[in-house]
Amino acid sequence: MWLKMIFSVFFILLIVGCEEQNITDHSTQESPAIVEKIQDSILVQNNNDGMSRRNLEYDSQEKGKLVVDPNYFIQNEFKRGEVVYYKTPAIDKSKYPRLNPPEQNISRVIALAGEVVQIKKGQIFVNEKKLNTFYGKALSWGQDEEEYFKTVNQPGAAECNESCQKTMKDYFNMDMEKFKVPDSHLFVMGDTWWRSIDSQIYGLLPFGNVIGKVQGYEKK
Repeated sequence: MWLKMIFSVFFILLIVGCEEQNITDHSTQESPAIVEKIQDSILVQNNNDGMSRRNLEYDSQEKGKLVVDPNYFIQNEFKRGEVVYYKTPAIDKSKYPRLNPPEQNISRVIALAGEVVQIKKGQIFVNEKKLNTFYGKALSWGQDEEEYFKTVNQPGAAECNESCQKTMKDYFNMDMEKFKVPDSHLFVMGDTWWRSIDSQIYGLLPFGNVIGKVQGYEKK
């Protein structure tokens, strides 16, 4: 009896300890919802694939226009996992001379003002805690490193030569030094990092650049 109680207490402490070392998100869905366009909503034709996963989520060419609520953040605070529509900040053309980002873009909120964000071996950490979510690590079209290298160069899959495979290996294990997100700013990323123009490129996103929250696809 006492032995069972000891194991039960140990198991509970183990679970609590793991949760304290992780940040989870049980409310954000991988695929956008289908929503009604309400008054004042903006319809956005998103043709950039930085937010696309294996089912081409957020791709207007495949799924239709996105509904953006421009008033959402007037009454609501920013939350991790939300997809925001914003005016793209200026980029360093000396560093990215061939990159021509769209005037407006969409990305997912990863870290909030006041939080410390870091990437270690392709995994995001916020305030030293692992971001244990579907958007918390480096993926390529929804595939993690193991799945990618298991399927690449297979019939019907992407082709990737030796140089490409080294590049992708580096990508799945990329690092970013830790830094604190200042007030009135967000750290945002797309769901397929290597295809996304986001905080990796232009740095932090000021609140003032945010046009609204992406609610989902327009219901036909």
